[in-house]
Amino acid sequence: MKPVTIDTLDFLKKVGKREIMAIAIAICLLVFTGYYFFFLSPVITKFLSVFREVSRVQSRIDKAELTISRMPVIKKEIDELKAKADFYGGMLPKEEEFPEVLENLSEMARGAGVKMTKIIPVKDRKDRGKEHHSAIYSQQPILINAQCGYHQLGTFIAEMENAQRFMEVTDIKIDANMMNPKRHNVQLIVKTFILKGGNDD
Repeated sequence: MKPVTIDTLDFLKKVGKREIMAIAIAICLLVFTGYYFFFLSPVITKFLSVFREVSRVQSRIDKAELTISRMPVIKKEIDELKAKADFYGGMLPKEEEFPEVLENLSEMARGAGVKMTKIIPVKDRKDRGKEHHSAIYSQQPILINAQCGYHQLGTFIAEMENAQRFMEVTDIKIDANMMNPKRHNVQLIVKTFILKGGNDD
């Protein structure tokens, strides 16, 4: 190492305060730049990455807590929907229960004082060529021929429309009965709906 001599000291004396300040500032800037790029910058980048991940996790936690707090409400809604599904499902007979539907119609007719002369499932002429393609149910029209008065007919129709099964009365035709003016010849179509795949429980 070169020893400090009188010439060196003379050189330092000749250097002004401004030059020394500039050299000191340059050295500080160099040290700070190196510190930033080699230490501070990676730390800041890692901190921001961790902060964003914490924010995402906190958001998921908040959503999970909200869902958990709503679980009793959601469970109640599910139970209500299941009860409605069971109720309306009970209003649709299964395929193997269709003979029971015909028997129920016969009982309603007898209770209303209507004498049935025919009750058979038919193909709806209006629906030919445009079948109901529901995977759950199919529409089944039923033709009924009967003899009754207007009052008995009204009672019979009211009972069908208020029954626990979905039924729709359409295409009513009434002809006078010359043999018995108080009991007319009546023809009507009752449409109901049948659950498909009734055996798959």
